Amino acid sequence: MKVYRAIRLPLLGTLLALLAACASGPAQQPAPAPRQEPPKPPAVRIPAPRQPIQAPAPAPRQTPQVQRSHPRYAPPPGAPSHWDGQLGVYVIEGSNLYYRERLYYRRDGGAWYCSGRPSGPWEPVGLENVPPGLRSR
Repeated sequence: MKVYRAIRLPLLGTLLALLAACASGPAQQPAPAPRQEPPKPPAVRIPAPRQPIQAPAPAPRQTPQVQRSHPRYAPPPGAPSHWDGQLGVYVIEGSNLYYRERLYYRRDGGAWYCSGRPSGPWEPVGLENVPPGLRSR
């Protein structure tokens, strides 16, 4: 029995060593740590400057101050003239006469006169009877 025991012990030790080696697997070296790069800063997106929302500008009024005629008031017969929108009368070209609604107006000094014809007879007229645009002139 001594012989059997003597063989069995070394054999048992060898088997145990083999089993331990198999259980642990092949000798492994620790895996190298992955190479870490420094963290990249987040991409900064700079927004375009905001323009305030503006309402469209109103179209400029294209009403000329001086036009050839007026839709309501007829021009003076037989005299070259143009409509003056600021004064509200026809201006007889080449004279200091104004015309509106069949009457001619002229100013002499500080007084206003009116007539049915450009040659007169001229009659004084109160300021309240002069067209509004001419009053301030």
